[in-house]
Amino acid sequence: MKYIAHRGQPTQAPENTIPSFVLAAEKEHYFGIECDVYSTKDNHFVVIHNDDLKYMCKDSSKIMDLTLEEIKSFTIKAGKKIKSYPNLQIPQLSEFLDLCSKHNKAAIVEIKQVHDLTQLSDLISIFDDYPSLEIIVISFNINYLKYLRALTNRRLQYLTSSLTNEMIYDCRANQIDIGINKESVNPNLIKRLKKEGFEVAVFTVNDKKQAKQFEELGIDYITTDKL
Repeated sequence: MKYIAHRGQPTQAPENTIPSFVLAAEKEHYFGIECDVYSTKDNHFVVIHNDDLKYMCKDSSKIMDLTLEEIKSFTIKAGKKIKSYPNLQIPQLSEFLDLCSKHNKAAIVEIKQVHDLTQLSDLISIFDDYPSLEIIVISFNINYLKYLRALTNRRLQYLTSSLTNEMIYDCRANQIDIGINKESVNPNLIKRLKKEGFEVAVFTVNDKKQAKQFEELGIDYITTDKL
């Protein structure tokens, strides 16, 4: 079972920031690092979890209404040990990929929202600049993943808290693996998914005992804030 650092190390530095990612990259047991991505008004990709700046920057602006230059004018004002990290900015996706490549960590990129499906072609172009980097694209939006499957052979993973037979079929038909909320995991479901050839991830696991139980079920990846 492989461990993925959820938004870096959010218990030690502000989530989805370069310091948070660096802290995760320095830990050998992490297979990969996860981030969240939105498109900007001027067709760039930035790393942030929420669709606005309320939490991270104490501003009500929506990420997708701003240009990259406008987003870079804000500083991050929230998160663990924020006083230790002054003048932080919201990273670009390329900064995250550079860091993962430098530290030989898989990049787990969650697509939160883009303005238009065609922007996913631009995303693939960015990924192509990192030929030696292992990248797994994940999303709660199955349509994003199906669009990407038509463009690329990269590994894709559908995130869900409620998995139906229809979704399992859709994922199998499009060669998309599955990530499940830890509350929705049961042994019979995992047995079925593994039998059908899926790689299975579970999010977000912060208890060692629970992680061990998932490992015994044959889970391939767990995403964690601190394990």
